[in-house]
Amino acid sequence: MGQTTRISTPDGGVDAYQAAPPNPPGPAVLALHAWWGLNGTFRDLVDRLAGDGFTVLAPDLFDGRVLGTIQEAESFQQNELDEEANAERLVARSAAALDHLLRLPETRGDRAAVLGISFGGVYARWLAKTRPEIAGIVTFYGGGWDPPAEPRDAAPAWLSHWAENDEFEEAPAEPAEAANPASASHSYPETKHWFAEADRPEYVEAASELAYARTVEFLRSVLG
Repeated sequence: MGQTTRISTPDGGVDAYQAAPPNPPGPAVLALHAWWGLNGTFRDLVDRLAGDGFTVLAPDLFDGRVLGTIQEAESFQQNELDEEANAERLVARSAAALDHLLRLPETRGDRAAVLGISFGGVYARWLAKTRPEIAGIVTFYGGGWDPPAEPRDAAPAWLSHWAENDEFEEAPAEPAEAANPASASHSYPETKHWFAEADRPEYVEAASELAYARTVEFLRSVLG
């Protein structure tokens, strides 16, 4: 089981959920949550990745807010988060979390991967455009929007998981990361957005488990 820790960011101290493998140090994975916030399901994912050998840090991008319904999440995005005005702040917070992760004694090496679910996928790609330490990106049904940042000289590998019947997001036609030969994109038949989250009615166990297995294989390949 992981634990909540406090990290320093440009906009003040924030909580983050941290988990290390049974025999640290492990390769670094920064995890960015969906628009529900840093909820129990996402913490379970962090714990599971740690159990598979990774040191994982998930910063709280919503300062403790956890949303339970689509209506609550939409209202929070529109009325409280003001994502358009605060996007760069969220990227800066994610970057500070990456710095914290790479300094941990439980972390091995000087490279990391970043994993984002839905909302978090956008910031995973944005952060990876500016941080050469990021060797790979994993997104679940998100991250299709092309972030407003100058690309790196060499794009990191991107493993993306997409729902076949997604009313919220679709895969980009030709992202820069596609040029990396280690990149891969998968669409999961008869799934909807949030198919990989066990607390959602859209959850599909078989697709979720396949996506998770592909994620672990990819993370091991890019982080060693």
